[in-house]
Amino acid sequence: MHRMRTAGGARTGVTVLGTVLGTAVATVGLASALATSAAAADRTSGHFDVAAEIECDANGEVVDVHAHVHEHVGGAHVELPAGDWLAFTGGGANGPAVGFAVEEDASCDLSEVEFTANALDAASTGTSLSAAGTAGAFSASKTAFSGSVTLGAGGHEDVAWSFATTGTYVLTFDVSVDGVPWATSEELPLKSS
Repeated sequence: MHRMRTAGGARTGVTVLGTVLGTAVATVGLASALATSAAAADRTSGHFDVAAEIECDANGEVVDVHAHVHEHVGGAHVELPAGDWLAFTGGGANGPAVGFAVEEDASCDLSEVEFTANALDAASTGTSLSAAGTAGAFSASKTAFSGSVTLGAGGHEDVAWSFATTGTYVLTFDVSVDGVPWATSEELPLKSS
């Protein structure tokens, strides 16, 4: 331990040690607070989309497609943190708004974007789900899947969800633009309790 002398000649080693320990405790406290805020959460409200982000060249031709799960926050799109679940109760009657969106470059010349449901991920603990809206309907279990949602350029639609049992449901969608397959979406993590 460093021992420092003040102008009056007194030793301040205890003061230095106290300052170091105080800083260490404050740092640990901050780290704990950050870890807590970054912990996985059940999101029971809010507005989320499986969003197809479409990039086009100057001629309007599609050159790339990414499909992410976004949350709408104050007019901005925020990626859903890893480990968070979009949580429903009442078999799907209560929970966040969850749907689909098309976000294309201004230069894009496209007619429709289709989100086709895949089978539930093997790690899902729920048995089957279904969803419906004016732009389409789909259902999925671990062994079977059918249906899709189709939107036009700039389209958006929230769907009504229904879960057969309580549990977790991890689902992806294949995304096609004007009939051409382009991408598979990020996992949509749903939970029913």
